[in-house]
Amino acid sequence: MQNLDRRGLLQAIALAAVGTGAGAASAQLPLRRLAPLRHDAVQSLIDRYVAAGRVPGAVVALVEPGKHKPVFVSSGVTAFGSSTKVTPDTLWRVYSMSKPITAMAIMQRVATGELKLDQPIADIMPEFRDMKVLIDPAKGLESRPAARQISVRHLLTHTAGFSYSINGNGPLEREYKRMGIQPGSVPAFLQPGEGPLPDLQVMATALAGLPLALDPGTAWKYSISLDVAGALLERLTSMTFDKVLDQQVFGPLGMADTGFWAKDKARLAANYLWTAPGTAKVLDKPIPISVLEKDGFTTRPKLLSGGGGLVSSARDYARFAQMVLNEGEFDGRTILPRGTARLATSNLMPPGVFFDGSNGFGAGGRVTLFDTRGKAASASGWGGGTADAYGWGGAAGTLFMADRVRQFGVVLMLQTMGDSTLARDVDLAAALAADADGR
Repeated sequence: MQNLDRRGLLQAIALAAVGTGAGAASAQLPLRRLAPLRHDAVQSLIDRYVAAGRVPGAVVALVEPGKHKPVFVSSGVTAFGSSTKVTPDTLWRVYSMSKPITAMAIMQRVATGELKLDQPIADIMPEFRDMKVLIDPAKGLESRPAARQISVRHLLTHTAGFSYSINGNGPLEREYKRMGIQPGSVPAFLQPGEGPLPDLQVMATALAGLPLALDPGTAWKYSISLDVAGALLERLTSMTFDKVLDQQVFGPLGMADTGFWAKDKARLAANYLWTAPGTAKVLDKPIPISVLEKDGFTTRPKLLSGGGGLVSSARDYARFAQMVLNEGEFDGRTILPRGTARLATSNLMPPGVFFDGSNGFGAGGRVTLFDTRGKAASASGWGGGTADAYGWGGAAGTLFMADRVRQFGVVLMLQTMGDSTLARDVDLAAALAADADGR
């Protein structure tokens, strides 16, 4: 078996995660009653992926507005060579699909008035009050005072000025690695010279002592900002972040299988890397990452990563998708007030700032500003969607979207990383368009 180069793996995570997005909420368009959503094109898609050997198995959940009556389609098994079929209760590493969940927990506190979107996070975390910004990110850590404070809005939209250890190997990213600021990773993937993973509060303190890559509010830069949001919720509530999510999101939505580690290891699907470590070459046979993780995703981690650490099932995440599609309501219960839910899935970016050149960003997920159905795939990979579409995906191939214009939400669960031949975003967009138009 090839040795796993974690840096190559995490670069694959960065590329995969940034290339995801889609689905949800037009606050002004009234709902019109449609025929039930078809799912034959989606079923054919995942059947094709399994038959071609690109993934051992996949599950898709489809939801429509109103009462929670999800439809699940599945194909294949939990691991290559396994006889265990995937089901709606199979567990998957959702990586950056953790971000919308963390962001909605922040928005719940905005709804109560405990937080405000444009409030400096230094009000709750004073160590972030006097941040510095790199003078030349490519050359060193020399810095100057930041032009403005980091706000809650900045955390939600990746405009806080932070970076990610997976963004490259510049001076700031190397310092993140040295100090263990690598949320979403697992201890087995750490390389010599990289610090151990801290808890959220230790991470926040270390991060506050480092410069930012950019002035807050000036540009979209994929970063650990949603992990800082988890630390902010801990400080605000005096609870650990897993307890915050259990109380605010997972408990109220009945997401019993979602958390920072798989409670039932036997149901955790295998994860695979298709790219040769340290290169862009796609392998003929994938590397089973799951056997190299050791205790990753199966025991309680020290660093509770709201940006990339959750494990979930299609059944559980469909409940979250339903809540988003229903503008904060789930089976008659208000999880998030409607106005705040609409705000969360709208474009929250600072004026003049865009994601991928032309898209917006809401609370932890992309928002499409224009109807791009029928258009070629964007640089981010998404093959087209309605205006005001909201959602995000994960590095191992998972994807969440909710489309209020076409009245459906979708959750795709599979586990594959670094497979540049798998046009998941474009393929799924085409399958959903066929099913939605054909109903």
